[in-house]
Amino acid sequence: MLAARDDLADAISKIAGRRGFTLFGYLNDLLELAIKVDGMGVSLKEAVDSYDLAREVKDASFTLVLESLLYDTAAIAFEKSNERTLKAWFDAGIWIAQRYLARGVKDPLAAYERELKVFGWNIPGISLEQSGKLVSFRILSPRFSESYTVLFNRFLEGFLDGSGYGVTFNEVGRGNIRLEAVKKGS
Repeated sequence: MLAARDDLADAISKIAGRRGFTLFGYLNDLLELAIKVDGMGVSLKEAVDSYDLAREVKDASFTLVLESLLYDTAAIAFEKSNERTLKAWFDAGIWIAQRYLARGVKDPLAAYERELKVFGWNIPGISLEQSGKLVSFRILSPRFSESYTVLFNRFLEGFLDGSGYGVTFNEVGRGNIRLEAVKKGS
């Protein structure tokens, strides 16, 4: 016997019926999933939030690609046409920022940090600090190639620009990016 609020019990009962389950069967499935998620070391909220984020990323036309392929093609593009490649990455950063703003995201920087932490598997060090109109980005990844680091930095510059920030400090070294920016008009 499980106790639950009446509104939750009614909602679960309706969902079970729509999905062709008995209430007993559906609750057991939910409890098994809750146990599985806990065994993975995450909360149900984190699991649902991650799924929502994955769906948003898919809807925004992102795609998975082999890391080595991304780094190799970035290096080739950077070597072949440095200026055009840097512009493409800057413009992509602006596009991402504008996507957040168009969707009414109140804090695009925090939203992007969240996405990076979920999908930036190759970035063990992600830090975003905001203090009033100042923002500081720190990215550390020993797996980044030199050219990819430069391109990713340019992407972040575009993202900050598209979010209404002007870069005031920029330090880039292989696998290491440190950017500081201030809200424009400040």
